[in-house]
Amino acid sequence: MAKNLIEYEKSAEAKQWISDESAEQEKRYQQIVKDMDDLSDERDVWVEKFFERIQTRGFNVHYDNRRQIPDDELPTRPDRPFKVVF
Repeated sequence: MAKNLIEYEKSAEAKQWISDESAEQEKRYQQIVKDMDDLSDERDVWVEKFFERIQTRGFNVHYDNRRQIPDDELPTRPDRPFKVVF
């Protein structure tokens, strides 16, 4: 028995609600994954534009102090698709 665990029995209604809610959440999650996958090509363009911006304009380090990022400090893209965390 786990510490601080309250023992109780779930009613059939509660079990059904949990099952229904889980199915709805999974359906919403799968839609989000699909939408994120559909954005994959556009996201790659966003990343490239962002890298270009931080190499040319730089970014604010403090107040109005800017720093440009050299090529060797840019991260390399992992050899996997982006993950959806939900």
